[in-house]
Amino acid sequence: MAPGAGGEASDTGRGRPYGSGPGGDAGPDGEAGPRHAAPRASGQERYAPAPGARRWERVVLGTPAAHVEPKPPPADPYRPDTIFDGWSSPGLTVRLASVRGDQHRFGGPPRQDDVVVAWHEPTDRVVFAVADGVSSAPHSHIGAALACRTAVNDVLAQLAQERSEPDWTRVLQAAAYQLVMRVAGGREPGERDRAEAARQLATTLVTGTVAARDDGRMDVTVVRAGDSSVWCLHGGGYHALLHDGSAEDGDISSTAVVALPRLLPRTRPITYTLPADSVVLVGTDGFGVPLGDGSGPVGEIFAGALQNGPPEPRMLAHLLDFSRETFDDDRTLLAVWSRRAPRGGPR
Repeated sequence: MAPGAGGEASDTGRGRPYGSGPGGDAGPDGEAGPRHAAPRASGQERYAPAPGARRWERVVLGTPAAHVEPKPPPADPYRPDTIFDGWSSPGLTVRLASVRGDQHRFGGPPRQDDVVVAWHEPTDRVVFAVADGVSSAPHSHIGAALACRTAVNDVLAQLAQERSEPDWTRVLQAAAYQLVMRVAGGREPGERDRAEAARQLATTLVTGTVAARDDGRMDVTVVRAGDSSVWCLHGGGYHALLHDGSAEDGDISSTAVVALPRLLPRTRPITYTLPADSVVLVGTDGFGVPLGDGSGPVGEIFAGALQNGPPEPRMLAHLLDFSRETFDDDRTLLAVWSRRAPRGGPR
């Protein structure tokens, strides 16, 4: 059975249609789904920057944060303050951005978030990884970069072996192993190396794939270690695709912060089938915390910018760098649209 195609979720989390997540409200097709809140009507307008010289002035949402002139981050390895990218495969369109938060701009540390996205041409799948380096780990930006690149490369390697689905336990284990080997320096790692990797390089990770069906619906598979999140933006509302939980659940999809190289005993991928006119969003908590349930100004402006089709990549970076008092963490957001939406969707 294709991922997310009909029926109830199995013990592995596969076969779950959109809206059938644990304990929530009805989804757009009448099925039980995660709780969400739709933004107010004002958020339905498409985002557009100011004209002329003010076009790239920072977007202010509510009370602005104090102005910060960014300090240069450490030069080795080089970490730009802001990155953005965008492209389309035959079936999907991708936009992504990652920006350094005001706290790091003021103090000088590098951006600790990272994101890697690739296209698997034979299956027209988008393979992604988003990481949020743990702030207490001094080299978590390196851990985030290693985890993202390792996860995407391992998924691509498994798909090249014509596996119908990757072994997600192997993917997370490979990412964790790279962090430990960074500390071990090529020797066989021991417990001291694992402890040092957790102290120096700890990072959260959410990784997965997106594939478009012929009718425009999207099959999304995700797995995570930590507190980064995935949403479906549909009908103006944000539907969380990874449920809340606790470490006692033994579930890697839990919101409990179990950062790499640590891993929970179980790795349970979650698969959804999303409507053709929806948007898949993957973000770190620098975006997720100010977003909340989506009913505030952050949810409104992103719904207005994204639900009618993909903006220019630099527009996403500009919007993600909004100014709002007390929200000063690094922010990363990946957005994916189906290009096969039958009507009203992105092409």
